[in-house]
Amino acid sequence: MKNEFVSRIHTTELETDLYQLLGKTSLEKHISDFNNVNWKSNYEKEFNSMDFNMPDLEVLSKNDSKYLSVSIAPNTDDTYQFIIGLGTHLETDNPNIPNRKVKLYMTESDNEEVPKKFIELFFKRDFAKINTELDQLYLMDEVEDVYINKK
Repeated sequence: MKNEFVSRIHTTELETDLYQLLGKTSLEKHISDFNNVNWKSNYEKEFNSMDFNMPDLEVLSKNDSKYLSVSIAPNTDDTYQFIIGLGTHLETDNPNIPNRKVKLYMTESDNEEVPKKFIELFFKRDFAKINTELDQLYLMDEVEDVYINKK
């Protein structure tokens, strides 16, 4: 059975928790989508406005009911860091309200190679390696996650 990956993105123009569905994806497309986000300028805009409505790019492995998210947050007084989320996405009777939980990890780095490494591991479905790498990072939070797509 071929694994199906689906991606979506939250941009700073969207209301909090609202995502644009990007549809089926591949490693190459997801990396391209990642590269198309200007993480630094989005961070500066949101930090300066004090809105903190940061961008978030997510990929769901439908066969494994797992998802990986990449977002940003403040790091030092003048830098940002990537936040890596690894979560579960379990379908319910209502496909618009799945059961989702995610652990968010601070990378303490704005180096784009860090999230790209996790994206590549995710597409390889190497969850053991992802967990080993995440264990070396600071666990920021574990939360129930909402799932709202822009219509």
